[in-house]
Amino acid sequence: MELVIKSKGQNYIVLIDEEDYEKVSEYTWNIHHAKHTKYCSANIYINEKKRRILSLHRFLMNLGYGDKRVINHIDGNGLNNVKSNLEICDQMYNSQSINKKTRFGTIYIRNDGRKKKHCAEVTINKKRYSKCFFTNEEAQAYLDGLEEIAKAETLPLS
Repeated sequence: MELVIKSKGQNYIVLIDEEDYEKVSEYTWNIHHAKHTKYCSANIYINEKKRRILSLHRFLMNLGYGDKRVINHIDGNGLNNVKSNLEICDQMYNSQSINKKTRFGTIYIRNDGRKKKHCAEVTINKKRYSKCFFTNEEAQAYLDGLEEIAKAETLPLS
């Protein structure tokens, strides 16, 4: 099921299971722009003063405030909160899942101060090729280009 949430003048589609719609509709949800992706969250007020942020993915997986475990979005999309896309894990596993092994090489995210960079890396004939880009699509295009060159030259991949 799709929820449309307007944030900063833009509409975002958040995916949830139909069975969770009633539970989710009790809150006003916002889009939170985090380091690697966007997440859906709500502000919860305790005694009308103290504010806590409730993340939709933690809410759906019943992880309460203070629980040190984290939720991994398997597909890397923080707005896809269908339970089959969510898994409870520790911080180390979650940070490792940011690196995406493609069919040819690896794309990982590196933060340089305030700018996040998508870095593509592959090894061909024991030589490492690595380059960083501003978008995931540019990194994937770089890997695709290297793959075409490797196929054309019939180089063994290592």
